[in-house]
Amino acid sequence: MIIMENVSKTYAKDIVGISNVSLHVKKGEFVFVVGKSGSGKSTLMKLLLKELEPTSGRIVVDGNVINDATRRTLPFIRRNIGVVFQDFRLLEDRSVYENVAFAQKVIEAPPAQIKNNVLKMLSMVGLLDKYKANPKELSGGEQQRVAIARALVNSPDVLLCDEPTGNLDVVTSEEIIKLLDLANQQGTTVLVVTHNLDVVQQMRQRTITMSEGKIISDMAKGGFSYED
Repeated sequence: MIIMENVSKTYAKDIVGISNVSLHVKKGEFVFVVGKSGSGKSTLMKLLLKELEPTSGRIVVDGNVINDATRRTLPFIRRNIGVVFQDFRLLEDRSVYENVAFAQKVIEAPPAQIKNNVLKMLSMVGLLDKYKANPKELSGGEQQRVAIARALVNSPDVLLCDEPTGNLDVVTSEEIIKLLDLANQQGTTVLVVTHNLDVVQQMRQRTITMSEGKIISDMAKGGFSYED
């Protein structure tokens, strides 16, 4: 589902984001990416989303060569990629329902399907009773659950999560990770960039450690090679 072959990204003034990274994630896997600040985690995520262009190397997500994606084709590729960010990125002038429905409207789903899918996702994340609420009325954990519902409502093949528990307390973080695990159990391939080593240890899933722009370890069952 995710292939990176000898990918490098160098910024201005010869600052290295990532260097010669190769990574394969199979369909249905749940993978954590960990590492200190500046290790290359965020660069890796932005490259997968084509928010950045690689200096060299090849990137494939869900069978699509991201390098070759154009402004016209990229929105169609992203329809099969769910994304969850640390800062939620919800539409603050719209209700919880409308935030989740927005992802369905982008793919031009019929109204009846939108209503059914949105209510189903809000039920899954435990926010059905708050469908009329504005995001500002919700706690941080609730806002992240809305973001997850929005990311999953189109049944993406791949879910990319950039520090999804970064601003949340321990209990709420565990609830968010359980939702991501549930999505994985339902068939979605999940990649999570995180600083939360407690969650990594608890989940016991494949864990990739990055340092200075390189992958320094790739271990099964929650192993990692650094201390925060």
